[in-house]
Amino acid sequence: MLSETQLKQYREEGYVIVEDMSAPEEMDALAARIDRFDEAYNAALMRSRSEYSNQIANEIVFSSYLNFKDAEIQRFIADERFVRLSTQVLGPDVRLYWDQSVYKRPEARRDFPWHQDNGYVPIVPEHYLTCWLALNDATIENGCVWVLPRSHLNGVVEHKQTPIGLQCYFGPDPGTPVPVRKGSLVAFCSMLIHRSGPNQSAGVRKAYVIQYSVEGARNPITGEVFNNGPLIAKEGRPAYTGFVSHPDHSNVLVG
Repeated sequence: MLSETQLKQYREEGYVIVEDMSAPEEMDALAARIDRFDEAYNAALMRSRSEYSNQIANEIVFSSYLNFKDAEIQRFIADERFVRLSTQVLGPDVRLYWDQSVYKRPEARRDFPWHQDNGYVPIVPEHYLTCWLALNDATIENGCVWVLPRSHLNGVVEHKQTPIGLQCYFGPDPGTPVPVRKGSLVAFCSMLIHRSGPNQSAGVRKAYVIQYSVEGARNPITGEVFNNGPLIAKEGRPAYTGFVSHPDHSNVLVG
């Protein structure tokens, strides 16, 4: 999946673009499945008239645990393409760590602040892989990802609560924009400092964030082993055998 040059960039810069990971038609079908969850959660946010975890109704909406809610989505995140990519970066035994859609609507006029993915939940080992997949073209205008190259080399840094969410960098460096077309993804280290810009376009910027960790990764505070999705790879080979439901059975299979 990644060439030696790409692996070198990932290790040194903290990120790499994987062009055309999926065909546009596959992205259209995946987006159609995810749209239902985004619309339902946005409606719930509107009813509550509250802001949760940096989410704002009709602006920026996160829908999590999608792999537990839709068998086709779970099959997608366990696809051999992600097996090859994740095992190259993490090693032979890999489990899905987290998945969520991030839909940024035209009304979202502010940045999502500089942060590391590790800043939200502690994990051991600290390094996990984030795959930021563009369900439609992600541009500077509609709020693509921006990164601070090599920032992952400093490890996990302190995050502070701000009016726009957790933030870990307050310096003058504007960062590097990483626009990607539909079906391509940005693969980056969980310790890479990144943000996304405001959506100044007329359409919704749609992304699906899929994260993988080594099997057995745990929360160092509670000791709990993360179990947010299926085993993806064992001894470097595909390990997915079929739909895995949420362990607390709180999510209902759809579709």
